[in-house]
Amino acid sequence: MATTLIQAQIELWVLEAQAGDMDALARLYQHFTPQVMGFVLKKTANTSLAQDAVQEAWIKLSKRLSRLDDPAAFKSWLFQLAHWQVLDMAKQNARYAPAIEEQPQAQDTRAVDVADALTRLGTTEQEIIHLFYLEGFSLAEIGRILAIPTGTVKSRLFRARKQLEQLLN
Repeated sequence: MATTLIQAQIELWVLEAQAGDMDALARLYQHFTPQVMGFVLKKTANTSLAQDAVQEAWIKLSKRLSRLDDPAAFKSWLFQLAHWQVLDMAKQNARYAPAIEEQPQAQDTRAVDVADALTRLGTTEQEIIHLFYLEGFSLAEIGRILAIPTGTVKSRLFRARKQLEQLLN
């Protein structure tokens, strides 16, 4: 029930933002930016690129928000914009040379094992695992975000699970 209330609040904020309410847009920004940053940081280890890509995605979103027909699709639309923005910026700008950043040390050895196993997956598999398990997107929503068929998402998720299972055993 709490999830339904949160989704209803988000849809209300979207409708208010579409009507020009800047406070509603600010609430959406505050609510979703940490999640989008986490997603984008899975695509690149470059914090500067991630921050710039998320910011540009929000700028584009604010200009195109009136085009969104279904407020329930807001989250997947935002993640899709961020996905394409980080790819475009990485291709176009050499100043975003890949950077290696240290990962924080986890206390739980099982969590370290899982985190290590996740880093050994390919970028696409990491991305799908993140979107499915951490962000809670459906297979169809992930397909829209990554611009791939739902069946492809399903097979890549299956493959990622199998790879994780092999890495953890």
